[in-house]
Amino acid sequence: MTDMQVPDFTVRENDVAREVLRVTPAPPPSHVYLLMDDSQATQGLSTYLRPAMTGAISKLAATAPAPQLAFMTFGERPNRRVDFTPNPEAILKVANGLFPVTGSGAYFLQAITDIAKDLKKREAASPVIFAFVSESGPEFSSELHRQVADALRTSGASLWVVTLQRGPVAMDAAAARERASVLGDVTRDSGGMNKVVLSAQGIELGFNTVTALLTSRYLVTYGRPESLIPPDKIEVTSRRKDLRILAPKWAGR
Repeated sequence: MTDMQVPDFTVRENDVAREVLRVTPAPPPSHVYLLMDDSQATQGLSTYLRPAMTGAISKLAATAPAPQLAFMTFGERPNRRVDFTPNPEAILKVANGLFPVTGSGAYFLQAITDIAKDLKKREAASPVIFAFVSESGPEFSSELHRQVADALRTSGASLWVVTLQRGPVAMDAAAARERASVLGDVTRDSGGMNKVVLSAQGIELGFNTVTALLTSRYLVTYGRPESLIPPDKIEVTSRRKDLRILAPKWAGR
């Protein structure tokens, strides 16, 4: 949507309406951490995953001002492959050389909390975590979804995920249930989304969808009276019925 104006937005803090003052196109994210699944569950996906990653990296790097980019994988353990850099070539090289780790499980939730701590330390202005998860594989993180949410909240990062679902997902393990809560509730509350694809052929379309949203956001400025008690919940909606707003629900970020 490229024609949004002040009357199109409604902002409420702790259920109290606020006056929207200004709506402008948002600058690109300041930092984008690419978090990619290279566990055993991604076996056979390299042909589809590599062009999806390289296309997203190239589009993000072409924005102005271009974000700082970093790359981490989480098969077997969280592994930071490339630290933040304005040069996409190092990121593209790792993406094109990505292979699944044979016999490994996923540490997706641990990787998110590690990244969030790093972003908080850097005091990143408007950071984003852009992840890919193959949900058919086991999750071995010990983190709870509440801990992941708290880490994202304090870092100010939004979580955007492309999730590949191939067949039913077993929910008998606690870690799998915590991952499902992160993919569902936490992505939405952070201001991001979980784009589900049902086949390997849909991976590139999923990446294109998330990239398009990340590069076409709005900055909504609103007024708030002075108060000793800051709000803890924010809700951004639209009077227009033909669209859905993705916005953080955590105030004070």
